[in-house]
Amino acid sequence: MKYSLPLAALLLASSLVPAVPALAAGTESEIAQPAASVKSTEHLAPIPPAVQKSMDKLFSLQPELKRLHVTGSYPSEGDGRFVVTLSNQKPEEAWNPKGLSNAHLIFDNSTGELLGFDLQIWEWASDKMPSRQLTLEAADRFLTEWFGAENRQKFGKPESNGAGSSTTHHDDGTKTTWATRHAEFPLVLNGLPVSGGGGPHLGVDSFGHVVNYTYTPIDLDNISVPKPDTARPAEEIKQKAVTADSIDVSYIEAQPEKYTRLSVNTKTKPVLRYDFQRYGYLHPVTGKPIDTLSGKEIDKNRQPSVSKQEVTLQPKGQPIIVRSEDEAKQLIGQLLGMADARTKLRTAEHRVPENNEDNPQQMYEFDTEDHQIFSYVLVDKRTGQVQHASVQVNREPQEQAAKVTKEEAYATALSFLQTYASPTAKQLESIDFSWEEPELPAWVDKSKLPEGILENQSNEYSFFFQEMHQGIPVQDRSYQVTVDKQTGKVVGFSLAVPKEKLELPDAKNIVTKTQAVTMFLKNEALKLQYIWPQYMNQRAPAPILVYGWDNSKGYGYVDATTGEYVNVPVEWDEE
Repeated sequence: MKYSLPLAALLLASSLVPAVPALAAGTESEIAQPAASVKSTEHLAPIPPAVQKSMDKLFSLQPELKRLHVTGSYPSEGDGRFVVTLSNQKPEEAWNPKGLSNAHLIFDNSTGELLGFDLQIWEWASDKMPSRQLTLEAADRFLTEWFGAENRQKFGKPESNGAGSSTTHHDDGTKTTWATRHAEFPLVLNGLPVSGGGGPHLGVDSFGHVVNYTYTPIDLDNISVPKPDTARPAEEIKQKAVTADSIDVSYIEAQPEKYTRLSVNTKTKPVLRYDFQRYGYLHPVTGKPIDTLSGKEIDKNRQPSVSKQEVTLQPKGQPIIVRSEDEAKQLIGQLLGMADARTKLRTAEHRVPENNEDNPQQMYEFDTEDHQIFSYVLVDKRTGQVQHASVQVNREPQEQAAKVTKEEAYATALSFLQTYASPTAKQLESIDFSWEEPELPAWVDKSKLPEGILENQSNEYSFFFQEMHQGIPVQDRSYQVTVDKQTGKVVGFSLAVPKEKLELPDAKNIVTKTQAVTMFLKNEALKLQYIWPQYMNQRAPAPILVYGWDNSKGYGYVDATTGEYVNVPVEWDEE
């Protein structure tokens, strides 16, 4: 069976990686959390001696835990773990969310080994983010103290791995925030890092406290690990991977000088650039793309196929403006065909309004009381221009045949764009991706998978388009339209910012693909590493030796007008 997806979904679902890093990477998020109650002690099982021993050691490294009381202790059903919860408020005391400190500890029920903890200490509350240096140093120090200097060597150098915050909102309108930056330590085998888990993850606050820890040890005694000396030299593999057939030319209207979490203050410029298709991982001997679950080369018949066609429009450029929550509901009702949006939709329960001046966008999120419908509208704060909107209905994949054909849905999508696409969208490139869904490897126990997870039917058609300029696609002037298979209505869209004219480099006299290949071969680097495949909490029996592209210093392209290689650094979690 073949499936079609838009570009963004394809890049996430297949073993391909995009030419630039996904915006979600390392994104700071704010999560609204209700203050936890400590009034019940109904789960107080005896703490096993091995668990108590690990707790004593942890308390010596985190003395703040000594002033907390055990409010829960119990074996976790089915996974061999033992959970201990603590609080600074005793069960018999009146509950007071202000001043509340909590801790959640997880251990191996048999060995007592510490598997994770999460601390929310009142005195440590701060919305200030720790620096990368403080995060890495504090995390490394804790790991060395916990495992000892020798066992610490099982893991590689820590890497900053994003940031986030947890917030408690109080009844009096105030809030308390705990901000953390995260560090990841890769497992090291035969001197090479392992991607895909296996090492500890830690969170550090602005005072240098380790407040989050997660690590599930792997028994390596009976694991067959491929030897690094079986791999061919990196330069040989690179020659096979970077060819003229793997290179495309495109415009970027607003190419940033660096990739950051928020682009408000990032300088941009229009560029005409060559990119090569960076497959996620390459076979260490043949240099061909591999399936990251099985480790096998991706058969040509199973590689994603791309069909493109040019579309001519006479777009009206009708603006879609939303400046309030009520107007967002009106949009959902009128444009996305949910007539009773005003009465049926409510502000999503998890949504907490935040006045984030640095964020150039405003998100309106809604759901229904029965949680069967979820909708959102994303707008530009400055102009009110709607950038994305969607209505999602939680229902089982349709077993009956679609009432609307793909061709009919495509015509609906084009009609929608004819009305709302930018005036510059007179020439579009329509892109359709399809690939044959690979078989799950033998190590995946399908009986342990959630019910329905293997169902690949979709209730919607999604169509992806890019504007063209001088016959060349413009990557960041893209459109997506989603059409319901049963109703034939548009249920989601993504629109480029409307403009009367594009200011882009001239495509005449650009350098050749051959010249671009030479620059990529000179500047791109491969690194030998292991990946340890996982699927739905199941881990493959052994890691796989692969080559991966080294993007530690950024993502590069070749300027098609000058022939120069340009590296764009990545700074997701700025100081």
